[in-house]
Amino acid sequence: MNITNEKRQIGRRQEDFSLREQNERFHKLCEVGKTITAEIDIHVLFPLVMNQTNHIMGTQRSSVFLYDEKTDELWSLVATGMENCEIRISAKEGIGGWVFKHKESLSLNEAYRDPRFNVGVDCKTGFKTENILCVPLINSGGHCIGVLQALNKKKGKFTDVDNTFLSAISDYVAIALENARLYDDVKNYSKSLQDQVIINESLTKLKNQLTKFVPHSVANIVEKDPDSLSVEKHPMEVSVLFVDIQNFSVITENNDQRMVNHMVENHFSSYLKCIHQHGGEINETSGDGIMVIFKSDTIENYAFEAVSTALDIIEENKRINREFNYPWGGVDLHIGISSGEGYVGITRMKSTVMERWTYTASGLVTILAARIGALSKKSKLYVGPKTYNMVREQVECECLGNRTLKNVSKKIPIYHVTGIIPLSDKKECSFDDMIGSSDQGDLSKNR
Repeated sequence: MNITNEKRQIGRRQEDFSLREQNERFHKLCEVGKTITAEIDIHVLFPLVMNQTNHIMGTQRSSVFLYDEKTDELWSLVATGMENCEIRISAKEGIGGWVFKHKESLSLNEAYRDPRFNVGVDCKTGFKTENILCVPLINSGGHCIGVLQALNKKKGKFTDVDNTFLSAISDYVAIALENARLYDDVKNYSKSLQDQVIINESLTKLKNQLTKFVPHSVANIVEKDPDSLSVEKHPMEVSVLFVDIQNFSVITENNDQRMVNHMVENHFSSYLKCIHQHGGEINETSGDGIMVIFKSDTIENYAFEAVSTALDIIEENKRINREFNYPWGGVDLHIGISSGEGYVGITRMKSTVMERWTYTASGLVTILAARIGALSKKSKLYVGPKTYNMVREQVECECLGNRTLKNVSKKIPIYHVTGIIPLSDKKECSFDDMIGSSDQGDLSKNR
């Protein structure tokens, strides 16, 4: 065999070796692609990618640096051999900074001879960089989001072929980063929606609980615009209904408290439906009584609705008395209604340690309603003169004459309402000379 043929055979063997090496690299590059498409968790993904990058490039170490826009720094997302050791460098310094700024790859086979190389990283990590190949990470929008580095090639120097392979890997890495970011965005958005659902459910539960303690008009105001709830009271035409249990003190004193409580909850729970159907608002409650407001700004015929509510409560009371047999016998009610101008809004009590608000109606109209109710016995509905004037065409009533009310200086006419009648069958009271235009008249004294 002559020398020429031997050189040709050596050349072919070298070409064959080079081809086999390139094929093996392409095979490993495909494996990187499979790894990226199979794993979405960035913390699991990138250690795998870096290890395979080292195999493909034949290097000792590789790293991914991402750009932090807030600090204008490049930080090490992952670097082989530096577990749990984050490195941050200025995006304007070092090889990584240069590649990031110019969006061009850079190969240095003698790193320390290039003034752009930042020796501070080696000083921090204890790893000496002999040679380096660095390529930019370009996302689908054409923006550079970081750099990929391969350090210290084990055999020979970095070549153009190395640059081609590392650039191909960087494309995979950029895709993986974008997929991971999108995945995190979706996951965070999903968690945000889930948190919002939990918050909404909690707020709904809170609202449902709070509406048990406040009038529904106040709940509606707060729900629509919390800042619109004024602390000022406003004059308004209202009808006030007072209902309480007759002889409640005697019943409480002589019977088991649990049974008494059952009676109160049983009766008043039944009355709630009557109140709600006619647009009333339970304003105040006590152990044996409730105060209900019917307001002119929400109900057109508020006085008639107050009377209708009271008559429905009387019927409910009869039904419950037939159904339950308490030791003290049936329950009788005091029921009174007064109509007129009241001041509706917030009563605020404030001290250095706490603040308490109550939404209520105040004024003589509420006092008269309570006093009129106190006159009533055996679940009879008594109303004052203005209420009577407003509903006289719609109800059947008996005029009881002028009555003295506790702590009220002037006697006023009181009416016993027995039912709602058709307009053609109405009865008129013969005490017109005693009917005033308002419950108040000149009743300047009250308590």
